[in-house]
Amino acid sequence: HHIHPCPVCAVVYRASEQQPPILPPSPSIPLDLNGNWVSQRCESRPSVLFLTRLFVFNEEQRIWEGTYQHYTDPMCRQPSFTLLASGHYAKVGQSVKVRGATELVFKVTRAKVIVYDQALLRQLNSTRNGRCGQAGKWETGAEQDVTWTNGCDALGIRLPHKEYELFKMGMDHKGRPLLFNGERPTDGSNPDRPAKRPTSFQTPMVQCSTRVAVEPRYSSYKDHSTGDKMSSANTLHSSLILLTLLNA
Repeated sequence: HHIHPCPVCAVVYRASEQQPPILPPSPSIPLDLNGNWVSQRCESRPSVLFLTRLFVFNEEQRIWEGTYQHYTDPMCRQPSFTLLASGHYAKVGQSVKVRGATELVFKVTRAKVIVYDQALLRQLNSTRNGRCGQAGKWETGAEQDVTWTNGCDALGIRLPHKEYELFKMGMDHKGRPLLFNGERPTDGSNPDRPAKRPTSFQTPMVQCSTRVAVEPRYSSYKDHSTGDKMSSANTLHSSLILLTLLNA
């Protein structure tokens, strides 16, 4: 006898080529972004990029924050750099192409970067000043604001910019809320115009907290300055703990 962790798994297990599985339709769940959402596992992107994501949303104020922890290996054990981004978003309406999905527009207005990889550190310190924070001032594990330089050319970060997104809610077999957001373009670009809005989804994120942040954690930007290493280390440590717990 086999014990299946979810009803859908049991239906698929009992099916055959002659009697394919007939799966129940997924219920339509209203989009409620409030709270914290985190990657369930190490994720991949074009150009051999690996990362984990942590999103924080405040529906009332329509503000969002994202922590994108990038790694050099497919197991997400060797950190390369962290992107801390924030901005505002607006809900456009229901998608006419994807059933049960909602179209949104995100505006990214602020960003900080934390570098851990030594090769990347040398590259950023050798860039021309004004193209990616303060050239020559990058330090391992220390935040640097790249908002005042309109992003970071070396990392493909452009500020400010818009992204045309597609979101959908779901539930896992344990009844936990899941958040699906649009798949990234395969050429590594951003969905920066309506024609590039996704029609498929990335691996879903799971809700780890329903707490709504009143103020953005990354809103206190100081031009031409770097952050302290303790807060940067805490960001990485928290990301690693969340990933470990979810995969336990």
